[in-house]
Amino acid sequence: MPSRTGPARAVPEEALGPDRIVAAAMDVADAEGLAGLSMRRIATALGVAPMALYRHVSDKDDLVVRMLDAAMGEWRAPVDVAGGWRPRLDGGVRALWAAFRRHPWMAQALSVTRPQAIPAGMAYSEWVLATLDGQRVEAVEAFDIHLTLINYVRGAAAVLEPERDAEAASGLDNEAWLAEQEPGLAALVGSGRFPLLQRMVTTDYDLDVDALFERGLLLLLDGLAVQFDRIADASRTAAPPWAR
Repeated sequence: MPSRTGPARAVPEEALGPDRIVAAAMDVADAEGLAGLSMRRIATALGVAPMALYRHVSDKDDLVVRMLDAAMGEWRAPVDVAGGWRPRLDGGVRALWAAFRRHPWMAQALSVTRPQAIPAGMAYSEWVLATLDGQRVEAVEAFDIHLTLINYVRGAAAVLEPERDAEAASGLDNEAWLAEQEPGLAALVGSGRFPLLQRMVTTDYDLDVDALFERGLLLLLDGLAVQFDRIADASRTAAPPWAR
């Protein structure tokens, strides 16, 4: 797939710095994925020797963390949102999804089990925890909720880069590919063993990643609403009569 970085134009040494390198690396990763990202590839995009990059970033791992920080830095908290925790989380998570949409490589690069030190990511985490702070949830539970939400976004976005690569390799978008697979799939489920799946095969189902994200987010927020109501009910029950 051709890169959006355009033809290489040499960057003067005095103009080459971490921000310039990160921006070029993000352009490469946005267009070609993490698999296409290398120090040599970035140097080519900038028109400099590869060793020039190492004066500003330690290595590729350091560069990817900087890229994640820049991408997460595009996230903006929703402002002037009334109605409590739910519209705030709804707007904040949607804004995070938009960042993952713009940069499909983020889903692969961001680790939940071995989190990178990303200041912009910490700012997002702090905002989510502040949003949950008034819901009488323990600190550990609040952090679990935060991780569940960010991991949901990351998981939903995990299909973006592979789908782009598959489309580039096959020349078919997901709808065209699914249409080609439909006869074989119909034959497979037509045995009667999978009646509900068979019903879906004969339904005009449109697999839309954004719509799927929307439905999943709705279910997660509905579940949180139930949980918070239970906590509030338990708190009222435990309070002495004069304090209810």
